[in-house]
Amino acid sequence: MLVDRITALGDRKPGRWDLLQALLRLPPVVDEGLARRAAALCTPTGDRVADWLRTGGVAEPVHRTTIVRLNRWEGGPTQRRAVELQPPSSPAADRFEDPLRLLSGHRARFDGHCATWSLLWPPVLPGYRGLVAAYVLPDVAGAADLDIQGGAAVLPLLAESTGRGGPALDLALVYGLAARHAVDRVAALDALLLLAAAGDLDAEAVGRQLGELGVTGALTVTRTVEPLRDAAAAGAPLTVWRLLAAALPALLAAPTPPRGTPDLLSLAAEAATLTGVRVEVPGLVEVVARRRSSRLVTEARRLVAALDGAGVSAAGA
Repeated sequence: MLVDRITALGDRKPGRWDLLQALLRLPPVVDEGLARRAAALCTPTGDRVADWLRTGGVAEPVHRTTIVRLNRWEGGPTQRRAVELQPPSSPAADRFEDPLRLLSGHRARFDGHCATWSLLWPPVLPGYRGLVAAYVLPDVAGAADLDIQGGAAVLPLLAESTGRGGPALDLALVYGLAARHAVDRVAALDALLLLAAAGDLDAEAVGRQLGELGVTGALTVTRTVEPLRDAAAAGAPLTVWRLLAAALPALLAAPTPPRGTPDLLSLAAEAATLTGVRVEVPGLVEVVARRRSSRLVTEARRLVAALDGAGVSAAGA
C-alpha cells in the first residue's frame, strides 16, 4: 500500500516520477481515511499523497469528438474521428501537477513510434479508461483505415482497466471491429465481450458510431460482420442486437447503403430471434416497403419477420 511505503521512507523523498506513477496507479476515488493517515506523517510526500486521495486523483477531462484529416496517396478513407481532451474547470484540475500533460490530451510521439507502444498506457493509467482510450485511439483507428497490424492489440487491456470509457472507447471498439487484420478484430472481440460481461459496454453508443462511420466510408463495414457474429455465438446476442439496432438506422438511410449492410441485417435477425427483446429500428419499415427486389430488402424483411415472430414491433417497443 502506498501510504505504508511512504511511511517507511520517513523524511526521505521518493523520486518525482516514481511518486507520480504510484499516484496514477491508485484507484481514482476519494479515500478520506487514507488521506488522514498520509497527512499525519507531516512530510511533503505525505501531504502530496493526502491531497491526491482527497481529490480522487486526476480530474476528468472534457472529451470532444473531432474529425482528423488523413493524408492518403492511394484511395481509402481521407478522414477519421478522434477525441480531444481539454482540462476541466475544477479545483482538482487546478491543483494537479501535470508533467505528462494528461488533462490536455497531449502525449509524446517519438521518432519510430509504432502501434505496440500503446500497450504501455493501460499499466500507467489503469483507472482512467477513457483517458487511455483517447491516447491510443489514433493507433487503433490506424488498424482500420491505414491497415496497420497490431493497432487494436491494446483493446483487451483497456477492457480490463477501470473508469468511464466515453466516446473514445466507443470509437476504439468500432475501429477495432473494422480492422484490416484478423488478429486486431479478435482483440476488439475480446474487449467487447469483457466490457459486456462487466456491464461497462454502451452497446447503443458503439452501434451509432459504427453506423455513422460506415456511411461516410471511414471504415469497411464488411469487416465488422465476423467479429460481431462471433460475439453473438460467444453468448452475447443481446449486446450484438442492441449494437446493430443502433447502427442500422444510419446505414439504411444512406442513398446507397455500404457493402455489408445486408449481412448486418441478417445477423440482427438472428440475434433478435435469440433474444426476443423489443428494440426500435428506425427506417426498417421503409426499406421493407420498397417494391424492387434486392438482398438488402430481402434481409430487411427477414428481420421484420424475426421481430414479428418474437412479438417485437419494427417500429419499437
